[in-house]
Amino acid sequence: IGPHFLPQRLTGRIYGQLLENELSKLLANMPLHIRAQLIYQHDGDPTHFCHKVREVLNAQFPDRWM
Repeated sequence: IGPHFLPQRLTGRIYGQLLENELSKLLANMPLHIRAQLIYQHDGDPTHFCHKVREVLNAQFPDRWM
């Protein structure tokens, strides 16, 4: 899937918008049966765990993100 360039300073708001608006575009060509099995994993950056990001991940990857 790639590449997707991020802003130099990534905030929780920007990361949440990326997940909400861009991730589905990046995954669009992936077969549905594969997308349904994806587990979204990111590192421990605090930006990745803000409230907005967790809301988006829970909506798009229920019980499939870490």
